[in-house]
Amino acid sequence: MMWIAVSTILIMLVIGFALSLHVATTLGLTALVVGLTFIGPVWDFFGEIPWNTNSSVTITVVPLFVLMGELLLRAGLTDDLYTALSRFMGKVPGGLLHTNVLACGVFAAVSGSSLATATTIGSVALPVMRQRGYSERLTLGSIAAGGTLGILIPPSLIMIVYGLIAEVSIGQLYVAAVVPGLLMVLLFLLTIVVSSIFSKKEPDPLDKSYNWREKLQGLIEILPIVALIVLIIGVIYAGVATATEAAAFGVAGAFFMALLKGRVNGRMLEEAFLATASTTAMILFVLTAAFLLQFILGFVGVPRALSQWVLSFGLSELQLILMICLIFILLGMVLDGLPIVVAVVPIFLPLLHAQGVDLVWFGVILVILIELGLITPPIGMNLFVLQGVRRRLYGNTSGTLTDIIVGVLPFVLAMLIVLGLVILFPPVAMSIVEGMRG
Repeated sequence: MMWIAVSTILIMLVIGFALSLHVATTLGLTALVVGLTFIGPVWDFFGEIPWNTNSSVTITVVPLFVLMGELLLRAGLTDDLYTALSRFMGKVPGGLLHTNVLACGVFAAVSGSSLATATTIGSVALPVMRQRGYSERLTLGSIAAGGTLGILIPPSLIMIVYGLIAEVSIGQLYVAAVVPGLLMVLLFLLTIVVSSIFSKKEPDPLDKSYNWREKLQGLIEILPIVALIVLIIGVIYAGVATATEAAAFGVAGAFFMALLKGRVNGRMLEEAFLATASTTAMILFVLTAAFLLQFILGFVGVPRALSQWVLSFGLSELQLILMICLIFILLGMVLDGLPIVVAVVPIFLPLLHAQGVDLVWFGVILVILIELGLITPPIGMNLFVLQGVRRRLYGNTSGTLTDIIVGVLPFVLAMLIVLGLVILFPPVAMSIVEGMRG
């Protein structure tokens, strides 16, 4: 019966995604049909599970971090951020290309979304880069890769979803992602330096050079947002606040910054609240459907059977992680990150538990794998988002998707290096977390 149920689940998931149904709709319908067919009346469970999922105190971290990002976005910090960073990077090999990555890194910590990061920074950077004669492919690659930092550098919505599904501390996940996130930024910058040295296309110099006073003035303008990010991570690490309480601090700080910039008004707050409600509803809808499917999978015995089957091969922890990495890289080429986390991760959790794998460490690995999926064809969401930005800016002269794919390949290599370091040397991610635990 179990294998018939598994086949039914796979067929329904494939059909649902092929028909472009909403992720939550596909997961929920699959859970309902399989539950009614192979278990019987599941109405009580389908009432209790959504209630338990959405009434949890932990779940409030989702709307709080989303609202923080919306307030900072509407406070107009994006242009200030890009302008301030560009003052430092004009004469470095690669020039303003470094600004793309750095701006993406900071904005990622604000929005928690890779797609929002790539869209926002792409809209600001592409016209400037084209005007100054930068390599179009390298420009697009730096923005597409920098956009993926949105799900690695805290606060990350994908990490929140994973933490809720795997039942691990969101605060520890955030702290574990700090060093790999900074390492990713540094390798992206190094990739730009190396690529620029071998590039034959020389960009135009900046219209003016900035003295140190002007550079420091630009930094002062973005200092509040950096301080806010440090505060959020700091109170979690120090044990002063939980991730939910830190998110509340973030919302208060974001509102105060928007107030100081004179951007707070009725219309701005309305847009921020509506966007927060829409994003939160989407995430909770997907989470609820994922927990329903997770319950069905557990009831028919899929996780246990998978664990026994894999354990029969006698794989070491490293071999198991490498096998899972290969599976998730292949899935990332055809699925978005959120469906992978909510539909596939629950299947592997019992197996990871059986092998004694630290789920916080695995969470960082998972997020890097999802980052890879965002910029690898054929379904790399950041690639399509940037192509959409190009079409909006330049119309028929925007070029093809191939430009973005070629431009992002050096950054894929940098991601694989970080992934390898995290897998082979767990302290890269876990040293600070172990300090918290100790």
